[in-house]
Amino acid sequence: MDHHAFYHAGLAVAVGMAAQTLAMRLGVPSIILLLAAGVAVGPDGLALLDPGAFGAARTELVTLAVTVILFEGGLALRLEDLRRQQRSLILLLTLGAAVSMLTGSAAAHYVLAVPWPTACLYGALVIVTGPTVVTPLLSRLKLDRTVRELLVGEGVLIDPIGAIVAVVAAQYIVGYARVWEAGWLVFVRLGVGALVGALAGVASVTALRRGWIPEELRNPTILATVLLAAALASGMSSEAGLMSAVVQGVVMGNAGLRELGPLRQFKEELTVLLLSFIFVVLAADLSIDAVRALGWPALLVVAIVAWLGRPLAVFLCTRGSGLNVRQRAFVSWICPRGIVAAAMAGLFDILLDKAGIAGGDQLEALVFVTVAVTVTVQGLTAGVVGRLLRIDAPSMQGTIVIGADSLSRLLAHLLVARGRQVVLIDKNPQYCAAAHAEGLPVYAGDALSAESLEEAGARYADTVLSLTRNQELNTLIAQRVRSDFRVERILVVGEGRSTSSDHRPFPGDFTGLDEANHEIRSGRARLVEYEVAAGDWEGRDLGALPYGAGEFALLLGRGEHSYVATGEQTVQAGDRLVCLSARGDVSPLAAIFSVVHETGARDARGSAGAAPATGK
Repeated sequence: MDHHAFYHAGLAVAVGMAAQTLAMRLGVPSIILLLAAGVAVGPDGLALLDPGAFGAARTELVTLAVTVILFEGGLALRLEDLRRQQRSLILLLTLGAAVSMLTGSAAAHYVLAVPWPTACLYGALVIVTGPTVVTPLLSRLKLDRTVRELLVGEGVLIDPIGAIVAVVAAQYIVGYARVWEAGWLVFVRLGVGALVGALAGVASVTALRRGWIPEELRNPTILATVLLAAALASGMSSEAGLMSAVVQGVVMGNAGLRELGPLRQFKEELTVLLLSFIFVVLAADLSIDAVRALGWPALLVVAIVAWLGRPLAVFLCTRGSGLNVRQRAFVSWICPRGIVAAAMAGLFDILLDKAGIAGGDQLEALVFVTVAVTVTVQGLTAGVVGRLLRIDAPSMQGTIVIGADSLSRLLAHLLVARGRQVVLIDKNPQYCAAAHAEGLPVYAGDALSAESLEEAGARYADTVLSLTRNQELNTLIAQRVRSDFRVERILVVGEGRSTSSDHRPFPGDFTGLDEANHEIRSGRARLVEYEVAAGDWEGRDLGALPYGAGEFALLLGRGEHSYVATGEQTVQAGDRLVCLSARGDVSPLAAIFSVVHETGARDARGSAGAAPATGK
């Protein structure tokens, strides 16, 4: 890369990161500003950035960036999640892709009079949604877990499939392959990529587990293996490297490696940088004159693809899947096109021009209009649509409890009985076995790991409560949750007696986890549920109530909702307060509140099951 190209690369990265920063400040999808910034600094804008400065290397740079992004997406895919969505996912990747391709081809041909060969290429390009646009868009929302898993899984897997289908279609159109050869090439390239990626993934996992790679070199070494495997796969069969990156990511992401936490963080930061560069460069290459030549009918083509073809594909592919109509409608709405479609359009422009086939400029402009419109409209409306369809954060009532000792399991049962969704996390196999025996979902893992928290459902929970004996560990877990997830309430248990000023859980005479667990196991602890009536105690903090000796509050119930009790919460008429009492003495609370129910703590646990923290 010469000095001229180096200057433009640096400018693209700087402009992209500035757009990312501004988008975060404004609270809008970053991709919208990245596209706008690219056009603004490109030849048809301020003419500060020249995409042609990269020459033939531009395509390779885009491929390299997409490879890294797809690997990062593959790391986030869980085989368990894919199995739950298996039928719908397979249909979306096959039947859904076919419906999208046919719809796009027909729309381009009949609305814009695009010749059939070029129209078919457009149809092939708009198959992909891709993690480069879907994942950033969904990261701003707290959605139903089933919906998120399906959209992310489709986005990661459809990119290599769509790219290979588009390349094979282009080769058929320009006469490089016959019909039967074209169809066979799709499966060959997918198979080659999957095989190379699986081998690279197994080799990488083995090297990490056996400590062959020094800790400080793990991230760059794994990145090198991803790029090498993708290059080898692409050398064997064109575009197979994209599938290789996805499969290697999936293999490593499901191997249970502790080393994946730093690797994920490294890849996420690298992905932000690559997205900034690629979107700015591709948008700068857009010809405004070519877009103007398409006119308003281009918007009709996009509307047919996004809001006719996509719903048709989704409702066909998710029939009988267990998704309700609202979930299927939201999946239908989310279909933004991204980097792969834009990059391939530029490549096909060159390919068609060399073959003497007209329509390359028109194809590239139409694909960019599709990317810009779908990303902008869906990026700005996804949250609104989620709320209208009632699959956004307000429908989530998930609690993650760190620790699965007696008090944690008792609390989980109480929350489940009141309609909450609970998951326990613990490394102790005995506690995990006890939770399983009681019908409670428990994840055996390290709560300090973002991967463990992710798998336990932290993305879909509104409360995380750390109940370990190690106060420093509780604090570190809270910091991890706060930095990696958007959780409304992060509660940390403290040892020692609670006071009225405590903002920690369990206000009252809470003397520590060891004593509470001992009293529950011994059978001496009792649960008392009080109902708050109108009176002088309304508006008081829970921490200021006159608890009995050894008595502390566990839950505060208000209407249809229940919350882990904390000292700063205030009581209102009609609230129900569930307290744990380690002694049989009559509590002062019984003199000011009505006793609704009283039972032994061990009896109250029962055998009720719980559902994962995934939203109702």
